[in-house]
Amino acid sequence: MSNQQKTKLVHLMGTIFLAALFSIPSYAALPTIAVDPVITKKDQPTDSLVYKQLDDLSLNQSKTRRDKGVIRSFNDHLISKSEMDAFIKQQMDSLDIPGLSIAFINDDKIVYHNALGVKNNETLEKVDNATIFDAASISKTVFSFFVMKMVDDGLLDLDTPLYTYMEYPDIAYDERYKLITARMVLSHTSGFPNWRFLDQNGNYNPNGKLTIQFDPGTKFQYSGEGYEYLANVVAHLKGVDKNGLQRLINTSIFKPLAIKHTSFVWNDYIENHRADGHLKGKPNKGYSSNAKDPNFKASASLQTEAKEFSNFLLALMNAKILSEKSHQELLKIQSSSVATKKSKARKYGLGIAIEKSDYGTNYFHGGDNLSSTALYMFNKEKKVGYVFFTNSEKRNSFNKNLRDFLLTK
Repeated sequence: MSNQQKTKLVHLMGTIFLAALFSIPSYAALPTIAVDPVITKKDQPTDSLVYKQLDDLSLNQSKTRRDKGVIRSFNDHLISKSEMDAFIKQQMDSLDIPGLSIAFINDDKIVYHNALGVKNNETLEKVDNATIFDAASISKTVFSFFVMKMVDDGLLDLDTPLYTYMEYPDIAYDERYKLITARMVLSHTSGFPNWRFLDQNGNYNPNGKLTIQFDPGTKFQYSGEGYEYLANVVAHLKGVDKNGLQRLINTSIFKPLAIKHTSFVWNDYIENHRADGHLKGKPNKGYSSNAKDPNFKASASLQTEAKEFSNFLLALMNAKILSEKSHQELLKIQSSSVATKKSKARKYGLGIAIEKSDYGTNYFHGGDNLSSTALYMFNKEKKVGYVFFTNSEKRNSFNKNLRDFLLTK
């Protein structure tokens, strides 16, 4: 056979081979092939093109499989859904977590969602995709987002003292309250304690008086009281009671994000679908909202589940609903906490904690109502995030193990 005939044969075989490969469905695996052709310098460019096309096809199919079958972590590790299923099952068993709702975000979509375990480990009623969990202090992030929508709408200004909008009799005896602004409340620098009914040693006093413990704006102190004060101001400006804020949040945030069953106010749906909290393996109400305590609490009463809350996280990650300026304010460092024996130093935005990591800036917030705990985290640069809700006190242990798994898999 002449060299010219050999060349034509190689070209023909390459064309037929490519046609066969491109007819394979995108979900099919590429076959393993051993090729040992005789290639002359004259043949080299054409055969290189064949191999380049094969490489491109393989990469495209690999990306398709990656997008459909795995979770991308903060440091670009890829974890299959079956591996995540197995990890979660093992963690729930070892940590004695009765029920869990969890979701992962990659780019602009939810790539993993699971709801499993039991609502109550005595009745053994199963958790499912409709089960609602107590978000606890994660409520603060959603309320902060709502406040920034009110700022965008011109209802209030972040740096105008709140007393100019509404006097607050509970603290009007201390002139320093006239310094407190929405920014201070949302960044935990108002000077208020966490709760007036808990003293600095954590002792409960139902008749506790609201106090200002330092000059507003001078340092950090985590405070639910500040959020309730601000909620009263917003409700006053909108001409509704505090529970009426839920309707405003539904209209301005939840409905545009296809969030249907999440609420700060107790209702029949939550009554029928909420998981019971647990402490040390026993059902326990904790400090959770319930039918006897149904009212709007900006700092703590949100009831939700992982898939719906992920829709909210996607709005945070992809700058939806709010103006660009308001998104930047939420995620900008506004204050810093000091390290203690129980916690390390933190940076805070507006209703959001912020940390630097080896793979960029993470934004997060936890929730803990004693027997129901939760946490979310996301990274805008990597476009990765997750959220989980549990009906137990085991948030910290689960989250530590989850992060180790995500980063070292």
